[in-house]
Amino acid sequence: MNTIISHTYRPYLLQYCSIVRWQRKLLATTAAALIMALSANISIPLQPVPLSLQSLAVLLLGACLGRRLAVLAMIEYLILGACGLPFFAGGNGGINALTSASAGYLYGFIVSAYIAGLAAERGYDRHFFSGLCAFALAHQMIFIFGVIYLAFYLHTDIHHALQLGYLPFAGFDLLKFFMATVIMLGLWHHSSQKRY
Repeated sequence: MNTIISHTYRPYLLQYCSIVRWQRKLLATTAAALIMALSANISIPLQPVPLSLQSLAVLLLGACLGRRLAVLAMIEYLILGACGLPFFAGGNGGINALTSASAGYLYGFIVSAYIAGLAAERGYDRHFFSGLCAFALAHQMIFIFGVIYLAFYLHTDIHHALQLGYLPFAGFDLLKFFMATVIMLGLWHHSSQKRY
């Protein structure tokens, strides 16, 4: 484990692509924002918070892009959605989405992407246990922001907000960060085999 912590690794996409110039960075973050929009529109319309594939996309984009580009991608995604593009769950868009009941989850994407990207830069996504722990932590940040915001939005206590905004998603939550771990391990395993 010490060798993982002491080294800096390149995230998956940056391992194979040179994204140094601003044009390529903009292309990468815009592509990531579009992936976020697609994942948002694959959703189950639960109330007050819909279930979508966005959080899985956040983890994978963080691991592929690294913390800086992933954070920029999440900010770009929120800005484009706030401008009215149908980038949020259910094909919604507009500034109102950033003050709705589920807005806290959207803000949590930024922190989650940062943690997933940082984990990739430390090489955690190349090992099952460290990847699972890192993705679990990154994924929980979405819910921390979402539940706290939901409690303020509904003028209720955290316990009630947890019942509405976390417990219905707990099983899917576990599945998503497990899937992110397995997908990243598969990508790294496949790329290492191609070298030989």
